[in-house]
Amino acid sequence: MSFNNLPDNCLWKIFGNVHEAKDLIRLSKVCSRWSDLITPRLNQVKYLHLVDGQNDYIDKYTLYISSGTDWKDYNLMESFPNLKIIEVSSPDHLPFGNFNKNPKIKGLIDLHDDIKDDFKLENIEMFASERYDLDYEKVFRPDQLKQVNWRNFDLYDLPSFIKYFPNLKRLHLETDEEDQVFYNGPNLSSLKILELCTDSVTSFHFMDFCPSLESAFILCWAEVIHVDESIKNYNLRDLVIDGSTDLSRPLLQRLLSKFPNLHHLAIRHNDVFVDSDSEELVKLLPKLKILDLRTCVNVTEKSADILSKFCVKENRSIVMYYDCVKEPIEWPKLVDMQYEPICYGFDFMKHCFYKTLLYLPIFIDE
Repeated sequence: MSFNNLPDNCLWKIFGNVHEAKDLIRLSKVCSRWSDLITPRLNQVKYLHLVDGQNDYIDKYTLYISSGTDWKDYNLMESFPNLKIIEVSSPDHLPFGNFNKNPKIKGLIDLHDDIKDDFKLENIEMFASERYDLDYEKVFRPDQLKQVNWRNFDLYDLPSFIKYFPNLKRLHLETDEEDQVFYNGPNLSSLKILELCTDSVTSFHFMDFCPSLESAFILCWAEVIHVDESIKNYNLRDLVIDGSTDLSRPLLQRLLSKFPNLHHLAIRHNDVFVDSDSEELVKLLPKLKILDLRTCVNVTEKSADILSKFCVKENRSIVMYYDCVKEPIEWPKLVDMQYEPICYGFDFMKHCFYKTLLYLPIFIDE
């Protein structure tokens, strides 16, 4: 039987097993019939990532290409017209031309320090960078960005940064500074997700300037933690506290009292929290549904027993996770998780809550 005599469903399955990007592009140009079968697959690709030491390939939504691949005979923007988020390297030799001319490109991952101060990224709404010295006021318009993932960030610049981008919805900042820098800038009235890694006192203090905040991941190793109990956040539903090994019980109670509507709480790598603290903690949080205390070395099965008796007495339902020899298979995993640089759906519990800082997504595509 001739290859062309195969029914469409057979051809579709054959093409579905082809994952090399250039092969799919070439096959789509053989004839209109093959193009009709392959083009929908190319059209659903929204994300472009650079990989080293691998062949170029396509999965459901993502195109992975090697930075060393020669693409001069291919127009990627034409073959993948719905690309939305891309990772760049060597902007002068990009395989897809001038991405800033394409209004569909909304996200830019620059983890190779290739974006320069004279770039004009007029269409970008999501930006990730490791450059602490990038002059963002030259690159972006005021209030242009909705998501930022910035490493090596200078906390002294945070007030002016927030003033320039006041309507951020998700903010991920990492800094190695130990300076006790208090934030004294404007509120982030639109911020829904905050992920902050710092040694500075500003960690939990900064949350007081985010009145609409719904989810937070705070990794803090600061010796001094500032807590203002007078400022409440009634919108916060999800909170991960990591790294605060010396966060005492009184200080933790003061902190959690600020979030009376918290539904999901994770405390990681805390050496002070003990079994007898669990009941007092949940009493502070009348709407708590999930308590994740894994990696807290002094929390055992005894905490689960205490919490179980409390829930029966108070007619509440709280799921608790803790380190144990035989962890039930239905528990969500904290380790060996597949890294997803871009996740689909603005859902902190699905994409962030059970992960470590290194596994948090660069962008969450709404």
